[in-house]
Amino acid sequence: MHGRPTRLIKVTRAATLTVALFAAAAAAAAEPPSFFTALDSYGNNDYAACSATLSDLHAQGIPFPDGGDLLLIECTAAAGDHTAAFAYVDALLASGRLPLEDLRTKQRPGLNALRADPAWPAVLQRVIAEEKKHEALRDAPLRQALLAREAEDQTAQHAAIDAGGGDAWQQTAPVSEANATWLKAVIAEKGWPGIRRVGRDGAKAAWLIVQHADHDPAFQAQALALMQNAAKTGDADAADVALLTDRVLIAQGKPQRYGTQFTSAADGVMELQPTEDMQTLDARRRAAGLQPLAAYKAMLSETYGKPVR
Repeated sequence: MHGRPTRLIKVTRAATLTVALFAAAAAAAAEPPSFFTALDSYGNNDYAACSATLSDLHAQGIPFPDGGDLLLIECTAAAGDHTAAFAYVDALLASGRLPLEDLRTKQRPGLNALRADPAWPAVLQRVIAEEKKHEALRDAPLRQALLAREAEDQTAQHAAIDAGGGDAWQQTAPVSEANATWLKAVIAEKGWPGIRRVGRDGAKAAWLIVQHADHDPAFQAQALALMQNAAKTGDADAADVALLTDRVLIAQGKPQRYGTQFTSAADGVMELQPTEDMQTLDARRRAAGLQPLAAYKAMLSETYGKPVR
């Protein structure tokens, strides 16, 4: 991975939760309240603290990572405030950010309590109506095509990681280049495939294809501008925008802004690439819905099996 930005792999939501809990525990205890300190509280069954932190962040307009809006509802309900939890459901329904199937079926203490509440049937009808509305707006064939190409990308990425990185990353180039060529044609015809059109998983797949299109920095910069506009209306994740921002800045020979990109030094240790104003880095990361740098380093070390400095 020498000379190459951090390659990102996608993990399942359950695995994401496990890694995030590990990372939150690894971060310094004095970190300011964030999604990740709330997640740590949830892992310790301190639902009231989780709810209080997420409620405050939500009120400030600070974005959550994937699944964060559902965690806000879960923690609030598990803390015993069903009225507030139902209010969050209604407020977030139209955003497209809530995983509605999880809201209806996921087995969690707070969600289970909401479904047992006498108010749930009426809320469920609103959820079902919103699901139908979202489905009517979705481009299902495009979503499936994105997910299929993402799967090809991830197969190639995991193979390179398993081979120890380095020159093995070159084997990912054919997939990355084919995916980028295809996505450029899609964007030219239909515009950016955002959350409302292809769902959260489809939008994530589109971002990942761009993130790995290092052979075409002009395309990455073009997609970044589209994602920045989409994020203003909740149609793209702020964290994805931050990761792509760093990729584009590094390709332009500039310091990255959010400290998401690492490279392998000659001794094999992963190290942070040049970054703007390190003293305010964690504040910028927090505003984008990213965990503190120390926790991110712990996650990278766990993911890639390498020391990180």
